[in-house]
Amino acid sequence: MSEILQDLYQTFFGASLVIAPGYLLLAVAAAWLVYRGRRMTGGFWRWLVPKEIYLHQSHLIDIQLFAISRGFAAFGILGALTLTTVIATFVAGVMPAPILAPHSLGPVMLALILWVPTDFANYWMHRFYHRWSAIWPLHAVHHSAEVLTPFTTYRQHPVGIVVSTLVQSSIIGVVQGVLVGALSPETAVAQIAGINACFVLANAALAALHHSHVWLSYGPVLERLIISPAQHQIHHSRDPAHYGKNFGNSLAVWDWMFGTLYIVRGDETLTFGLAEDAEKPLMTQRLGPILWDPVRRMLRLAGQGRSNG
Repeated sequence: MSEILQDLYQTFFGASLVIAPGYLLLAVAAAWLVYRGRRMTGGFWRWLVPKEIYLHQSHLIDIQLFAISRGFAAFGILGALTLTTVIATFVAGVMPAPILAPHSLGPVMLALILWVPTDFANYWMHRFYHRWSAIWPLHAVHHSAEVLTPFTTYRQHPVGIVVSTLVQSSIIGVVQGVLVGALSPETAVAQIAGINACFVLANAALAALHHSHVWLSYGPVLERLIISPAQHQIHHSRDPAHYGKNFGNSLAVWDWMFGTLYIVRGDETLTFGLAEDAEKPLMTQRLGPILWDPVRRMLRLAGQGRSNG
């Protein structure tokens, strides 16, 4: 029984999730500093967890979609779709003779070697979701949120979860395979376990506030390097001036390099959600249309493609 409870805890509140208790405590501490720094009144907890946000129908949908995604994980569906090990083994097998001496790379360097290209790939995958009409309906579910809370992180269409899992695990598999193939066989496999360190740090870096109403900017210098909560909230904004900005997951460098960076210059009043007529079914904030409408739109686009081919 204890193992079952432990597995459930890891599935719903494990270290890979931004709602893990440790990350939430870090976010609360940062939010308290914002609250004090801005000399707000009315009570910290009423400001941090306002009823109008956490009882909003949009947030209730967030929780339902979170439960569906975690159900995928609990039943092993995501594990079955993860291609990391298969691809890493193949890539490592076709690599030439090891070029790095044993222990030439420490755990932190190993983590960076995997994390940086993975974050780069996530930037481009995010841009493709926005620019490619064939898959945008899946990502539109995420952007249909009218309020932001940490649970909005997991406001994802189930089909989108499948696509993202396949792509992300493949990218990690390639990078990890190159890494393993380049290392001497004498390098302990346990060292490569250190690659998870940067993923944990990325979550700990206030990621829980990215989807929240807490306006926290890192300033114009740091926001060229790291995506702040305010920058990601800008990404969700309905203001046309914010469209196509801040696609980065953790690093802002990619947005800076490829012209999609929006640096926060001061407080902004934001409205979230989607305004286009095609997105109205998603904006009903009902689970049925949110699950079915993206599939319907994608099938229609596929049919139009065949008829035009």
